[in-house]
Amino acid sequence: MIHNTAIVSKKAQIAKNVKIGPFVVIEDDVVIDSNTKILAGSILQNGSRIGKNCYIGPYASIATIPMDNHFNNETSFVIIEDNVQIRNYVTISRASGKDKSTVIGSKTMIMSFVHVSHNCKIGQEVVIVSGVRLGGHIELGDYAFLSANSLVHQFCRIGQYAITSAGSGINRDVLPFSMVYGHQAKHYRLNKIGLERRGIVGERYKLIEKAIRAFRKKDWDLLNELSNQSDDVKDMLEFKQSSQRGLLSFV
Repeated sequence: MIHNTAIVSKKAQIAKNVKIGPFVVIEDDVVIDSNTKILAGSILQNGSRIGKNCYIGPYASIATIPMDNHFNNETSFVIIEDNVQIRNYVTISRASGKDKSTVIGSKTMIMSFVHVSHNCKIGQEVVIVSGVRLGGHIELGDYAFLSANSLVHQFCRIGQYAITSAGSGINRDVLPFSMVYGHQAKHYRLNKIGLERRGIVGERYKLIEKAIRAFRKKDWDLLNELSNQSDDVKDMLEFKQSSQRGLLSFV
């Protein structure tokens, strides 16, 4: 299961049925769970923690040294949960800060030439399309979709079920369930198709739609009223209230 050209540390913990392709490098402090495939030329550096049934590479780099001047070679990690797909030439930095982690949630797909910086937290079933760049300490909610070449500023948050258009430049937080676009991105409307695909339809959808209109108008009284009727709207309002960078504006 390990190609004879791969360089694999004897200290690495590798479960059964892991396939390691040609010219792969695996350092000492690496853990790989069962049925994962590491494709040709990929590098798993110290701090890599890989779950079950993952697909990594070819030529992916996991747990690279964070590009952070505060990093002082402390122990830190990249945690990749189960059933994650990471395609060619993806780079993921381990966290800055002792025992901190960069986390990739289960069933997430990260396409080619994406960079995920230190201390990012990516939720479950997220899709990150080719060419996306994520700064440090970014949070992506479950089921978010980042289209090709989106650029996200450090410390920004993108809420659950949100979608960015291709080439978006994001420097503030993106509301859950919403669609944003533009080089200086703005909220446009709900992620209608994405929500329908996830079964968010009918009265549930209508309440979220009313909420996004209320956000546009800054009608906080209506939002508070809607939050009593809908957990989704409650999540949106809590997301706004906890924002450190503020929300993107609306078109």
